[in-house]
Amino acid sequence: MNTKRLLILIVITICYFMSFIDLIIINIVMPSIIDCFKGGADKSEWLISGYSLSISIVLLCSSWLSSKFGLRRTYIVGIVVFTLASLLSSMASSMESLIVMRMLQGVGSGIIIPLSMSLIAQNFTERSRGLAIGILIMSAGIAVSAGPFLGGYFVEIGKWDWVFKMNVPIGVMATILALFVLKGAKKMNTPKFDYIGVALLVIWTSLSLYLLSSDVHLGLIAVVIVSFGLFVLRMMYAKDPLIEISIFKNKNFILAFVVTFCFGMVTQGGNYAFSEYLLYGLDYSSYRAGILFIPYGMILVVAAPLTGFFAHKFGNRIFILLGLFVTLLYLYFSSRFTTASPDWYILMTLFLRGLGIGLSSTALTNLSFDGIKTENIASASGVISMGKQLAGSFSVATIALLLAGSSDQTDIAEKYTQTSDFSFLLMIGLVVISIMAMFLIKNKTVS
Repeated sequence: MNTKRLLILIVITICYFMSFIDLIIINIVMPSIIDCFKGGADKSEWLISGYSLSISIVLLCSSWLSSKFGLRRTYIVGIVVFTLASLLSSMASSMESLIVMRMLQGVGSGIIIPLSMSLIAQNFTERSRGLAIGILIMSAGIAVSAGPFLGGYFVEIGKWDWVFKMNVPIGVMATILALFVLKGAKKMNTPKFDYIGVALLVIWTSLSLYLLSSDVHLGLIAVVIVSFGLFVLRMMYAKDPLIEISIFKNKNFILAFVVTFCFGMVTQGGNYAFSEYLLYGLDYSSYRAGILFIPYGMILVVAAPLTGFFAHKFGNRIFILLGLFVTLLYLYFSSRFTTASPDWYILMTLFLRGLGIGLSSTALTNLSFDGIKTENIASASGVISMGKQLAGSFSVATIALLLAGSSDQTDIAEKYTQTSDFSFLLMIGLVVISIMAMFLIKNKTVS
C-alpha cells in the first residue's frame, strides 16, 4: 500500500470511527446530560434514536448526492456537517437544541458511513480492498470499546460535553487531509431526485418514533399508516424511486432484511438497556461502566474480520446461525440481572454479546446481497443499512417507553433492573424470529 492510499485510508478510518463512536458514547453520558438539562429525561432517548433516524434517511440519499455532486465533494461536506454539528452539540443550551444538533450529526454520519465504502472501492485495488475494509470494520469495533470508556472518563472529570468537542479537532484534521488526498471524480448522469419519496419517508419514520415516546394519538397513527402506504406506492410506480422496489421480489432478500432488522433492534437496544442497567440498576459510575465495555469491543474486533474470512469457505449461514444462538445465550443471562449481579457475570454476558454480534454481522451483510443484481446492489445496501438504523431507533424508543411505564416504582434500581430484564426477554423473541427466517432462506444463497 503506497503513501497516497495509506493517507486515504487514514482519512476514511478516522471519519468512520467518529461516526460509530458517537452512536455508542451517548449511552454512558446520558445521566450527566439529563442532570445538566433539568426536566429533559422524557426526551433523552431522542439523542440516540434521532441520531439513528437521521442516518437512516440520509443513507438512502447518499448515493444520489455523490453521483450528482461528486464522491469527494459529498464526502467532505459530510465531514464538515458532522464536525460543525459536534461543535454546536457541545454548546447546546437545552435538551431540545441538543437533540436537533444530534440529528444534524446524523446527517453527516449518513453521508460518511456509506461513502466510506465507496471511497475504498474507488481508491483500492481488489487485492488491497479486503485489508482496507477489514481495518474499517476493526475501527468500528474499537469505537464500541473506546466510546463507553471515553464517555465515562469525561463524566468522571465533569466534562461530558467533551464527547462532542473531541470531534472538532479530529474533524478539522480529517477535512484538511481529505482536501489534499482524496481524488476528484467526474459527476455522473443522475436520475431526478425523489423529493416526494424522501418526504414520505421522513413523515412515517419520524412520526412512528414520536408515537413511541408520547401518548397514543389516533390521528397520528392514521397519518403514519397513510404516509407509509403512499411511500410504498411511490417506490412501486415512480420513474426514479428512492428505493428500487424490485429487490423485494427476492424472497431471500426479504428474509435477510427481517433478520437484519431484528438484529439491529437487539444490538442497539441491547446497548441502551445494558447502559441503563449499569448506570441506574447497579448505580455504577459512568467511568466504571465504560471500562466494562472494553473487552466487548475487543472481541468484536477479532470476531468480525475472522468471520468475514472464513465465511467464504464455510458459507454465511452457519456463522449467522451460530452468532444468533450465542446471542440467545447472552440475552438469557442478561434477562436474569439483579441489583447485585457481580462484575464477572456482567463481563461474561458482554463476552457472549461481542461473540454473537461478531459472528453474525459480517456474514449477515454478505448474505443480504446474494441474488441481488449488480445494478441494484447500491439500493439493496441502502435498504439494509437503513433497516439497521431504524431498528435501533425503534428499539431505543420502545425501551424508553417501558422505563416510563414503570415510573411508579419507588425503588429506582429495581425499576431499571426489571425493565432491562424484560427488554432482554423481548429481544429473545426477536432472535427466535431471526433464526426461523434463516431456516427459510434457500441453501443456494450460501457462498
